[in-house]
Formats: sequence, structure tokens, C-alpha cells
Amino acid sequence: MKSKNITFFLFIITLFFSIGAYAQKSKVLSEYTGLIKAIYSDVNYGVTDGVKSTEIAFEATNGKAMKIFILEVDLQQPSLSLKVTMPDGRNSYGMQQMTRQAASMDSVGHVVWAGVNADFYDMKTGVPRGVLHRNGQILKTNYDEGNRGFFAITKDKKALAGTNKEYPGVSSSLQLQEVVGGGAILLKNGVPLSQSNKTVEPRTCVGITADSTRVFFLAVDGRDVPYSNGMTLEELAMCLKALGAHNAINLDGGGSTTYFVRRFPAFRDDRFDIRNRPSDYSGERAVANGIVVISNL
Repeated sequence: MKSKNITFFLFIITLFFSIGAYAQKSKVLSEYTGLIKAIYSDVNYGVTDGVKSTEIAFEATNGKAMKIFILEVDLQQPSLSLKVTMPDGRNSYGMQQMTRQAASMDSVGHVVWAGVNADFYDMKTGVPRGVLHRNGQILKTNYDEGNRGFFAITKDKKALAGTNKEYPGVSSSLQLQEVVGGGAILLKNGVPLSQSNKTVEPRTCVGITADSTRVFFLAVDGRDVPYSNGMTLEELAMCLKALGAHNAINLDGGGSTTYFVRRFPAFRDDRFDIRNRPSDYSGERAVANGIVVISNL
């Protein structure tokens, strides 16, 4: 009985400090973005060592309901890595749901813990609209148009985000292991950028700290009133800056926005849990590529 009491006491103490830590993050978002009027729920949990997930439902200052999802990844955790996914785990173009892409890379010693969708793509062919590297192999080096960004992981596990114009120089000077293209640059050297696109949509985006060791994936549900309305690009930048990002880019959104985490260690078919509500009429949409968090043990 004494052992059970001690275990319960330690659980309560751990829960107390966990709630306090995450409540502080919610407070930062509320204070430094000016976007939150009232928080309805704040769910947070550790996915695995070095990976934290936060889900916040709130009323925005414009009176609209919002639901956002934040995945924080500490690349200084020795076992963790970020990897680009493609359909069936192959280096060939196509479209497949993110949870199926993740399953194709999931195995003992190479465990997928969470992930999001990545680049925009041709919805007929699955060819991404931006650059693409996977497992150190260069698959695509061009963009279909200008004013786009990229997100990359170097071979020494540093995260980068930049513009399409910066990509050739970065690619030639650094050893890039994983690279996906993206859309608009949201943050540049800590400064939120003005955006001509003012639409409110479901969104997926990624931000990086100044020391390139922590990555924030932010997913925002939308097109689903009264559950969640979506955000503008400038609102994404405000959130990522408040979280601690220094550079950030927008990724594919709309019906493609997908945010999932692993439910349990076992390799069952239902091991991945889609935490957001994809706005596509069919549910989880088939996409060209994504980014997943992996433990290499």
C-alpha cells in the first residue's frame, strides 16, 4: 500500500509541474500574439523524449473559434531525427495519406512518433512544387514558381529554413540530409513578414529557433465552423515567433493539413492518431510528402 501511495504522489507532482509548464506556453501565446480572447482547453503531453505536443482550443479576439496543434522537437535529443516521407517509403512521386507514408518508414529501431504534411504538389501527379531531398539523396532542385521557401535538416542535425533564392547556395555549401519545399516565408531572422495573401485557411507551417536545434510544427484547423476557422499567414508568423521561432515557412494547408501522433509503441494498424480534423471532404487527404519524427534506437 505504501508503494502505491508513493507512486500516486509522484504522479500528482509530475502532473502539477507539467500543467504549470504548458500553461506558461499558453500564456506566452496569449500575451504576445494578441490573437487569443479566451482559452477553452489546453491539452498537452509528451510524445517521446524530446517531443512535446500541445493542443489549444480558444476564442480569437475576432470572436472566431480556433483549434491549433503544436509539435515541439528537440534535435539535441541524441536518438531523434526528422525525416522526409514519400508514398510507400520510396523515392518516387505519387500521393498517399500521411499515416500510410509514416507506416512505410516505421519499424523496430526506426520508430515514427509524429508527423505533418509538407510541400504543395501537383494534385494529378504528386510532383512537389519545390525542392526535395530524402536520406541525403537529391530528388528535385527546382521550384514551379518564385517566392517559395524550403525547410531542411543537415547531416549534423541542424534545422534550416530559407527562400528559394537561398537554396542553391545552402545546398552547395552544406550537407543537407532532408529537404522539403514550402510556401511563403513567415519569419526571417525573427521578423514576421508582411503577406499579400490575407485569406483564412487551415494551415501547416514550421518554425526553427535561432540556434537551429528546436523545431516547431504548427497545424491550424479551419473551414469547420463553429469548431475552428483557420488563420492567415501573418497570424501563423505571430504564433511561431511567440513560441520561440527565429525563421519559419508556410507548408501546404487547406485539406492537406494533417497532424498525427503515435498512440502506443505496438506496430498495430491503428497506431497513429490523427489529432486534427482534416477539412478535405474525404477525411485524411493523400499528399505528396511529409515530415516525421523518428527515434533511431
